[in-house]
Amino acid sequence: MIRKIYILGIALVLLSASSCGTASNNSEAQISDAVTAEQTTTASQESESGTEATVGEAITGSYTVAKPSSQIALTNSMTDYERASIIKRPFSLLDEQLMEPDVMIGNVIVTKEAYIRLYDRLLESGDMSEEEYSVAVSEAEDSSYRSAMINGVPYSLFIPPDGYDGGRLIIDDEKSFNDKDAFFDAIPDYCNNNGFDQTQTDNLIRQAKTVFNAVINNTYIKMPDRYENYDNPFSFYNDDPYADFRSSWEFDSNALAEIKDSIEEYLVYDEQLGLDFLVHVTLPPDYDAAKTYPVFFMTDGVWRLNDHLALWHTMKDGEAANVILVSLSYTYNIDGTGDPFRDSLFIKNRDKLLDFVTDDLMPYLGEQYHIDYADSTLFGHSMGGVFSHYACFMSDQYENQPFFRYIVGSPALFNLYGYDTDYDAAGAESEYGYFDRHGALDKKVFLYGGALEDPDYANAYSGHDSLLTGLGKMKDRIATQKADYTYKLYESHHYQYVPSMLSEFLTSEYSER
Repeated sequence: MIRKIYILGIALVLLSASSCGTASNNSEAQISDAVTAEQTTTASQESESGTEATVGEAITGSYTVAKPSSQIALTNSMTDYERASIIKRPFSLLDEQLMEPDVMIGNVIVTKEAYIRLYDRLLESGDMSEEEYSVAVSEAEDSSYRSAMINGVPYSLFIPPDGYDGGRLIIDDEKSFNDKDAFFDAIPDYCNNNGFDQTQTDNLIRQAKTVFNAVINNTYIKMPDRYENYDNPFSFYNDDPYADFRSSWEFDSNALAEIKDSIEEYLVYDEQLGLDFLVHVTLPPDYDAAKTYPVFFMTDGVWRLNDHLALWHTMKDGEAANVILVSLSYTYNIDGTGDPFRDSLFIKNRDKLLDFVTDDLMPYLGEQYHIDYADSTLFGHSMGGVFSHYACFMSDQYENQPFFRYIVGSPALFNLYGYDTDYDAAGAESEYGYFDRHGALDKKVFLYGGALEDPDYANAYSGHDSLLTGLGKMKDRIATQKADYTYKLYESHHYQYVPSMLSEFLTSEYSER
């Protein structure tokens, strides 16, 4: 167990370092003075590329694509572990205190190949010597151990057997403790001998007590086996299951309280990413479970959940048809506003995120609600805009087709360039070869930006295209193809236009009740 914890600790260091590898100054701070999102002016503005951008007027292509007329069905590719780990719970963002931690217990299977892949990474990074590598590889063998997940954070120091009542305890057939408290008292010595600092020690003790109480009270969820591959980028991103980053969310508590009974909350784990997602589903006014509705899916729920109320009222007032609003975010023990985290998710690992959304999450939601995938929309902004652009032009690589419309908002394409490598920037500049594979785009794509946003991130471009230049070039490329596109700039900085744009989009694209 000591060897295993040591290896996991090294992996944590490696993954934390890799998530900071791209220069980014794209933090979306809370708004104090919102700029009016849309102006009626038709004045033109020149971007850095020289492309003429007409502020407030939409530019549309002449090619029109019709949404599929038949109902689309999706296939769910979740593993048994992923499906069993899903938790549906009451809307919790507004709670004064976080709920009791969710504890899941099951076996983790580690194959010899998985260990060797990890050792290869450690050797390449210099965190393991050639001699240590040879010894570790020669000793590698298939293994399994009992593990718990506490709010999505793995814990495997010691988990008492099923039915344990808090009394006498024997560990590894050698060490005996009179009761659980005696075991807890012994943890500091263990931590000290293994190089844990005081914060790590306190956290470990708290996790042990949480797991013990869950077993004693039989309040944990029994999980099927899961396979550890050490390749999922977020497995060790956060080692504190009790962290509470709700204060980083941008929301109006009074506004959300008005529709809280319409919001359903899910925790959904993805093994490929090693990440627990927090999914908020806002049902439309007068929701009828027997009816079918499109989904309006938004990334970065840490900001976008706050927009659900205005969109909900737009539907209630009859200005738009009813849709199901979905926003994707992360458990409260992760700061979803952090650039390194978002960069790793939306830029470096956008392929895995698209796999999750396309083959896991959207099919699962279709099992809970009647969804019209042929009329659904995906929206992403900034780094999320890089993702929605990728999702649109890689959609043909999937059998599942959960979206018909894609909104690319102020895509921060300059984040595709790292310090010593790039993340398929050339692919992004050719729409990932979509038009080489197909004669026409069978989706509708919407390109939006703020006419005032370029100077906001001037120190982040590092010689690459600015926000508006990158967006303008994207529009110019798509305009030469058979594509149903809309391009529009708002008299706004980077993000202030988004709420009004979302409402405008809803009333325009979902006008029929």
